[in-house]
Amino acid sequence: MFIYVIILAAVLVISPFVLRIASSQKKETKQQLKFIFLFILSAQILLGFLNWEKFSSGMSGLELSFAYPTSFLGLFFIISTLQILLLLFSKSFNTLVVILNFINSVLIFFGMIRLSNILGFQAVSLSSIAAVFLVLLGNIIALAYINKDKNLLAKYPYFK
Repeated sequence: MFIYVIILAAVLVISPFVLRIASSQKKETKQQLKFIFLFILSAQILLGFLNWEKFSSGMSGLELSFAYPTSFLGLFFIISTLQILLLLFSKSFNTLVVILNFINSVLIFFGMIRLSNILGFQAVSLSSIAAVFLVLLGNIIALAYINKDKNLLAKYPYFK
């Protein structure tokens, strides 16, 4: 129960900061958000090389995606790679990249649940937990990145 209070407090503290960044339309701010988002996507893929099966030892996320293709974890890594390529080589697909990140959010949860059902035990490690949190953080950063409303703060009474 205490952890939920900590998460709620963190959200309440961080939300105004994120809204302020999202409302900024400065080119350098958008570039920084893009860089942070690229870093998050890269970290997701790099975490795939670490242990995802158990806390002590086990197969990496990429090994699990190849060993159990019906878990859809491979699709998670493919979409993450596609997102990086689209962000690096095309400006016109930024909204698609954000949509793909939300799809990836569903895929990683679905994939981990499916993998646990296939293996017969809860497949979880620090790397897989970190990947889940990075995808969720990526959703926030990506939405701030594509936001074009400079009056975003005016819509919330807290900022008036």
